[in-house]
Amino acid sequence: MKRIKPFVLAVLITSLLLHACSSETTAPPPPAATTDPAQQSGSENGHAGQQSEAPQEPSRQRKLEALKALIPDSVSKIPETTEEFYTQSPGRYAGILYGEKSEEIEEVLKQLPAIDNPDQETIELYYRALLGLFGEDYPDPQDIMEQMKLASFGSPEIDDPRFQFKEQYNVEILLDASGSMAANVNGQTKMEAAKKAIQAFAESLPEKANVALRVYGHEGSGKDSDKARSCKSSELVYQLQPYQAQGLSASMNQFKPTGWTPLALAMQQAQDDLSKFKGEKNTNIIYLVSDGIETCGGDPVAVAKQLGSSDITPIVNVVGFGVDGEGQKQLKEVAKAAGGRYVLIQDQSELEKELNRAREIADRWNAWKSDASHDALTKHISQSVDISEFAFDWKGIARNESYNLNSAIISLGYLKILPDSITDALSQIKEKQLDAALARADELEKFLDTLNDKSYKEAKEAIDKQFHANVKTN
Repeated sequence: MKRIKPFVLAVLITSLLLHACSSETTAPPPPAATTDPAQQSGSENGHAGQQSEAPQEPSRQRKLEALKALIPDSVSKIPETTEEFYTQSPGRYAGILYGEKSEEIEEVLKQLPAIDNPDQETIELYYRALLGLFGEDYPDPQDIMEQMKLASFGSPEIDDPRFQFKEQYNVEILLDASGSMAANVNGQTKMEAAKKAIQAFAESLPEKANVALRVYGHEGSGKDSDKARSCKSSELVYQLQPYQAQGLSASMNQFKPTGWTPLALAMQQAQDDLSKFKGEKNTNIIYLVSDGIETCGGDPVAVAKQLGSSDITPIVNVVGFGVDGEGQKQLKEVAKAAGGRYVLIQDQSELEKELNRAREIADRWNAWKSDASHDALTKHISQSVDISEFAFDWKGIARNESYNLNSAIISLGYLKILPDSITDALSQIKEKQLDAALARADELEKFLDTLNDKSYKEAKEAIDKQFHANVKTN
């Protein structure tokens, strides 16, 4: 190895010393060990010594307030008694199955806040929030009274003059032709099902009975640009007259489900259709068939009240065709305002069954016109109203409600919205509520069975006594 000459070595040492001195005077000092980016940022903004905090999770109280805000005012408690079940307002997704709108529902479920270590009261708040979504519309005992009134049509026991035989018998059907009636039910659209049921009903009427068909929402489309046109569409496609097969069939072929839902307009014009047929000499029955709420800005409840108090004295039957909770609420209000009745149906067979009530009245009217004796017209309740169906329907509604609640609870766990400890507790409440609902149905069935051989007046008195002021009387 070669040695480095002394002169070269001296030059190298001097260069290194000069470079070191230069670095010490130009390099910035390293940041203090206690200083972090957040503190530096705070100092630059004039807030030295303050650290910016990460977003804090809402407090327990805030979460409780958020949970309570999701519970409708109408769901004040978990139902247990018969009255509490049938006075419960239907939830947002009442009348449908969870799977039909699962994606939408799961987005709604994500709004439920997760509260650590909830007590029993808080668990029940969660459950009431679910009832606000999935609570079903249980039948009111008053529904039995309305069916009995129809079945006892013409009986002197009924004080309501609308239910006495008159010279003429008229039925007008108001059919929703909005775009939602194109939805499929059991292999056919709601509109196709409705048309078939209406045709069968009209065909079954006595020769001298009159029938009319008005459709609404059948023009334009569901687009905002067509709303004005669609909301003005309400047409009497089959004039009030005795049934003519070809004429009614041709009338129903003129329209398809397409537009918006002008409920109020249709009822207002139906009153005009029947204005020449005063209630003194005419039995006027109106069937309003719809699968949703008013969407044209009208006030169907106000119009229904005017219709019900008019001099045509109609018997108004509001038929909800597979409507959701919001739709059921409005249609019930419409029926109540008109002094009529509301019924929920899901398919063609149920609509046919409902229209068949008007056909039975028409048959009784026809017999009255033919001078049949009073005894021939009077039937026991058991012959014309299947009272047992009331309890059967109640049980079916309870099971559908339990299915939807169970599906929601499973989703809450699967999507990790709520921990297993909460979903397990909710499942227990759900089972308890189902047991209570089925028990109430059994009690109702036993009671209603005692009405089978009673007259309208006797049955009415028995129901009034059983349910006291909870049942409205006429």
